[in-house]
Amino acid sequence: MNSARSLEMAMETKNSFFQNIKRQKYAYLLILPAMIFVFVFSYLPLAGIILAFKDFDIIKGVINSPWVGFDNFIAIFTYPNMLRAIKNTLIYGCVILFGGFPFPIILALLFNELKNMRFKKVVQTIAYMPHFLSWISVIGLFYTFLATEGAFNQIMAWLIGSGYIAKNPLMSEQHFLPIIFLSHLWKSVGWSSVIFLAAIAGIDPTLYEAATVDGCGKLKQVWHITMPCIKTTVIIVLVMSLGTLVNTNFEQVYGFQNVYTQENTEVINTLIYRQGIQNGKYSLATAFGLAQGFVTLTLLLVSNAISKKLYETSIW
Repeated sequence: MNSARSLEMAMETKNSFFQNIKRQKYAYLLILPAMIFVFVFSYLPLAGIILAFKDFDIIKGVINSPWVGFDNFIAIFTYPNMLRAIKNTLIYGCVILFGGFPFPIILALLFNELKNMRFKKVVQTIAYMPHFLSWISVIGLFYTFLATEGAFNQIMAWLIGSGYIAKNPLMSEQHFLPIIFLSHLWKSVGWSSVIFLAAIAGIDPTLYEAATVDGCGKLKQVWHITMPCIKTTVIIVLVMSLGTLVNTNFEQVYGFQNVYTQENTEVINTLIYRQGIQNGKYSLATAFGLAQGFVTLTLLLVSNAISKKLYETSIW
């Protein structure tokens, strides 16, 4: 009796699923190219994970290369500069995530207070534009700006005077992290503010009207109305961003590195590229990437569980 009922419910669910597809066929057709793209470039390559457990030989191919078990994963932690790369990755990731996270929220709050719509649109457009530049373009701009004959040194010479000696901050390890942080902030802060601006736009205006009647100023309205209303969005964005702690932007770090800074500024991604791809150690590179992905997934699951426990907010 129960099994027959379960089968009947399963058939009803199946029929309703296909009926929904038929009813929403144009919507599904619209997202079909994106689904194909994700399947081809995100799911099909997962078959290559087996390289992490093999000693890949390009002559023998993937199938015929010998299995080595977890030897590649053991080799990761005995690799030269690996501990330094892990340390740098965590430091850069923490500074970029936690140091830069408040700025899009602050920018969204400032945008929300602009009353002149024409000026607001101009400022928003200027803030969003760096997002559409490739990292190689941003790096080129920074190299030009910070060059010894560039605008940075000219401004410093004008401020300090004739005693100033021109220097290029990109040639110093001490300046590497600030440059990484500032370039990331300049490129992403405008675009990252969009989601918070959308959350603010969904707040009921009568809350602000009531607060104004009660004598609340702008700062109190932001603290007691705006921030609590966008708390869910802030938490979800933070949880989804925690994976970047072990996954720094390869293009950015690799582009800013040079012969003067490379040795002490390696991160996991650049080490994977140099030792795994450039040196032809594809199995080791795959093991690097798989371990990194596992840590990222663990961070996401743990942070989501903590968020659900403390704030009753989660991404699923």
